[in-house]
Amino acid sequence: TAYALGIGVIGLLMLLRMADGGAVALFSQGRLVSPTGYFNSSAALFTIATLVSGALCVRKEVPAIVRGLLLAFACVDLQLALLAQSRGWLFTLPLVLVCAVAVVANRGRIAVAAIGVIVGLLANLSKLLDLFPAYGHTATAAPGFAAAAQTAGRTGLVIFAGLAIAGSLLAASEPRWPKIRFGAVTRRVLAICGVVLALGAAIAGALVATHGDPVGFVSRQWHGFSHESTNASTGSYFAVVGSGRYDIWRVAMNGFLAHPVGGLGQDNFADYYVLHRHTGEEPAWTHSIELRLLTQTGVVGLALFAAFMVLALTSAIRSRRRGSELARAVAGAAMLPLIAWLIHGSIDWFWEIPALSGPALGFLAMAGGLAAAQADERHRGKRLARVPTLAGLVAGTLAVLAAVVVLGLPYLSVREVSIASNIQRSNPNGALSALATASKLNPLSSGPSRLAGSIALQNGNFSIAEQRFRQAIAREPGGWFSWLGAGLAASALGDRAGAHHYFTVAESINSDQPAVSQALAQVHSRHPLTTAQAFKLIVNAQ
Repeated sequence: TAYALGIGVIGLLMLLRMADGGAVALFSQGRLVSPTGYFNSSAALFTIATLVSGALCVRKEVPAIVRGLLLAFACVDLQLALLAQSRGWLFTLPLVLVCAVAVVANRGRIAVAAIGVIVGLLANLSKLLDLFPAYGHTATAAPGFAAAAQTAGRTGLVIFAGLAIAGSLLAASEPRWPKIRFGAVTRRVLAICGVVLALGAAIAGALVATHGDPVGFVSRQWHGFSHESTNASTGSYFAVVGSGRYDIWRVAMNGFLAHPVGGLGQDNFADYYVLHRHTGEEPAWTHSIELRLLTQTGVVGLALFAAFMVLALTSAIRSRRRGSELARAVAGAAMLPLIAWLIHGSIDWFWEIPALSGPALGFLAMAGGLAAAQADERHRGKRLARVPTLAGLVAGTLAVLAAVVVLGLPYLSVREVSIASNIQRSNPNGALSALATASKLNPLSSGPSRLAGSIALQNGNFSIAEQRFRQAIAREPGGWFSWLGAGLAASALGDRAGAHHYFTVAESINSDQPAVSQALAQVHSRHPLTTAQAFKLIVNAQ
């Protein structure tokens, strides 16, 4: 409940900011990017909150006013999920809903609550759609965007207040409602009718969405999926055809086939993709949880993760099927974040986003823990207190120390990198010192050395720059930027031969970068490419 309320409050504050005229800070090119900084993950976050709020707002154990707030927050979250204009969210939403219905308890009550959420969404839908034409405009500078966002935000706040009040009043009066009980046959008939209505609505919606040509629509979408987007016109992002996913997944699968057992290694996909791509993109991740496991950890990693998921889901399902009615309902609600994370994350990079992976795996553990807690409760009187053995204490201590080393030191390294990034302009020497510490804390990462080389290069410390870039190359030989940086430093120091070698390797990795090609072309001229000129030429592909 606290989680659903927390995300709901974030969503409400975003509506308040929209209503107050501050929507530009929340959007990028007409699409909602806050609060995660990524369109698709923001859509997924608010979808998770919608599902959890909807599952909890019908529980009698929750205070009436909180139930009303949860109902209203579910509507707010759904509106914000739509504003992200995530095509992956739209395509996976039907499957997410089907799986969500399969695991939750109190389906009939949730269906009634969903009517209120959907009615609230429809009441503001036309105003939300007025924001869609801003897609394609830099800094959401589309004509009328601010005014449209303000109207949508204010309407959303009115709907929130109405649902919160109505939901709270209905929840408070529920004990006085007449109890209606249906027989088994009646429940089956109602279930069949519900399925038929849902299928009919889905078919009708599909026909409307495809303008009566579902086959042609599928054909166009497949062509768009397998080709890069060339549509630069403005309008809803849902209408854009084209994606680099197909090529990303092609390279990811080829990477797995080339290294099937152990994979490429964690976070090594970016360098591999640049060498084998058919697009101009430079993605850091595979945009798929399953392909991430296959490509970067091989069969071994996938098998280990699959075993973990099977065990965790088995325990969670046991909690959902057994125990008290409340425990079953809680277990079902706790599995909802995993459903959205896993299904939508199969076509996106959600593993790397703690705001999504944390709740998905954390609540899954909570659902599984309910079964163990109930078993302990049943056998509490039959067990004797166990005294931890010396071996157990030693093993536990070693496990904690290992966790500190494996997780704590990299975290401290990231913290030092963050400090360096913040002070690199005002105190470059302090930034270099922080990055040296970061590099020692995480000797496997090339990031601190690469950033240190860049800072030193821009401040004229060419010897230090070359040293740091060489260190980054030793840790990540496939990173083209480190080779370019080392070449620029060597060129500034007068080592034209060394610079030529660095630039040649950089071009062999990424020949599409104008800075690399130009640096190589001018390396032996009277005016080799300078650091400032090179940085202006660098193209940051997404």
